[in-house]
Amino acid sequence: MKSKLFFRNLSVSAPKVTIRSRLPLPLRMLLMFVFAVIAAAAGVAIYEFGRNIGGPDRRELLAEVDRLNTQIKEVSAERDRNAAQANAFESELKVQKAAQDQLVQQVSGLEAETQKLQADLSFFDSLLPAGKGDKGVVIRSFRVQPDAETSQMHYRLLVQQSGKPDKDFVGSVQLRVNFIQNAHGFILTVPDPSAPLDVTQGLQLSFRHYQRLEGGFTLPPGAVARSVQVRILAGGETQLQQTFNL
Repeated sequence: MKSKLFFRNLSVSAPKVTIRSRLPLPLRMLLMFVFAVIAAAAGVAIYEFGRNIGGPDRRELLAEVDRLNTQIKEVSAERDRNAAQANAFESELKVQKAAQDQLVQQVSGLEAETQKLQADLSFFDSLLPAGKGDKGVVIRSFRVQPDAETSQMHYRLLVQQSGKPDKDFVGSVQLRVNFIQNAHGFILTVPDPSAPLDVTQGLQLSFRHYQRLEGGFTLPPGAVARSVQVRILAGGETQLQQTFNL
């Protein structure tokens, strides 16, 4: 029986035997401590390496964000101050421009009023009584000036009956304009004798004391007026004529 057991243990079917080496406990603890230290050092090294590659840590990022926010607030405050100052300047400029426009309008109105008063003064001066030697119809005022808007010559005529007239004067006015063009002298008759009646209607006279006429005539291109002869006609005859140099 013993021999059978002996040969069974020597055969392939014999049970397996595991041989383990047992280290002392202090040595095993020391090895575990060394392994932990190595793992911790490796973890720290990996963390530092990752931080160097990935950038600053969270605290540094938060500090940078706070610094940028502070700068943004300062810049925004400066922008608001500048915008308020610009708005104040713009409002002041608008007020000054409005005041300037108002002054320009007032000056224009005063100039127009001055011109009107001067015209009225000249008109009433012309209404002064005529001299003792004057009889019948007299020419008290005649002026010719260019019209910038229509490129024409604009005239104003004031005629008056001297003394104490007892009836109306009925007649017409004729202008003979002497002008030079291309070194040659010409005469322009206003109104044109061949013009229709409605054109000459503006030069008709019918008044007891005085009458003022206004009108215009056009010279040929390049012509320069030298003088105007004013004729007062009645019944087909010349009652008065007077030449005004320009």
